[in-house]
Amino acid sequence: MTTQRQLKLGAFMRPVSIHTGAWRYPGAYRDANFNFTHLKQFAQTLEKARFDAFFMADHLALLNMPIDALKRSHTATSFEPFTLLSALSQATEYIGLVATASTTYDEPFHIARRFASLDHLSNGRAGWNIVTTANPDAAQNFGLEQAYAHDERYARAREFYDVVTGLWDSWADDAFIRDADSGVYFDPDKLHTLNHQGRYLNVRGPLHIARPVQGWPVIVQAGASEPGRQLAAETAEVIFVAPGTLEEGRKFYADIKRRMLAVGRHPDHLKILPGAFVVVGDTLEDARRIRAHLDSL
Repeated sequence: MTTQRQLKLGAFMRPVSIHTGAWRYPGAYRDANFNFTHLKQFAQTLEKARFDAFFMADHLALLNMPIDALKRSHTATSFEPFTLLSALSQATEYIGLVATASTTYDEPFHIARRFASLDHLSNGRAGWNIVTTANPDAAQNFGLEQAYAHDERYARAREFYDVVTGLWDSWADDAFIRDADSGVYFDPDKLHTLNHQGRYLNVRGPLHIARPVQGWPVIVQAGASEPGRQLAAETAEVIFVAPGTLEEGRKFYADIKRRMLAVGRHPDHLKILPGAFVVVGDTLEDARRIRAHLDSL
C-alpha cells in the first residue's frame, strides 16, 4: 500500500518578508517587522491558509552589509524570537512555531528550557532551527574578536544537540503524579540527571521543566556545507534549502538521504523544504510587474 505524502508549507519570516525592501511596496505595513498587531494577523492568515509552520529567522547582530545597503533594510530591527513566538502561541491554534537559536553564542540549558516552555505554551507546536552563527559582528557582541572556525562551530553544534535533547529527557512523561492526598508531586524514579561531560560542554541537569509536549520539539536545519549536511543528516527532521537549479536540488536531496542511511536513520524521517520566493498577482503579467517593482526597491 502506497503511503500518502503531503506537501509541507513553511513561511520563512524575518519576522515578515524575506525581501529586504518589501516594506516600501505600496500598501505594505512599513513597521510590520516590529508591530505585533500586524505579525499576529500574518500568523493567523498563514494558519487559515493551512501553512505548517511560521519559521522565524534570526541573527545576533546587525546584518553584515555596507551601511548604505543596511539603512534601506527592514531587517535592521525585529523581535527576539522566543518572545514573539510565545505571544503568537496564544493567538494561534495549529501552526508550528519555529525559532532560530544559536549553538555558538548560547548555552544548551537555556535553549532546552526556552523551547520546552514554548512547546508547553503552544501545546506541542515548537521547533528549533539549529544555527551556528557565522557573522563576525555577532562574535563581538559576545566578547570575542572573531568568530569561531567553521568546522569547530559545527562540532560544538553536534554536541550541543545531544545535550539539549538529553535535557528534554530529564522527566518521564508520567513523572508528575500530583497526588494531593499523599503529598507526592512527582516520582523521583522518573527524574533523570544528564551529567554530560564532553569536549565543549559540561552540563549536569536535570532540566526543571516538564518534558515537552512533543517529547522533543521539531529539529530544523539549513546548513549546506559538508559539516552542515552531516549535522542535518544526523539530527534534523526538516531542512530548508535554496538550490540554484533543479539538478542541484536533486543532488542535495540524494546526498542527505544517503547520509541518513549511513547513520542508521530512515530517510522518510526528514523533510527537505526548498525555498521559493512567491509573488502573487491576479494574472501572470501582474505577478511579473510586482516582482519587477520589488527588484527595483
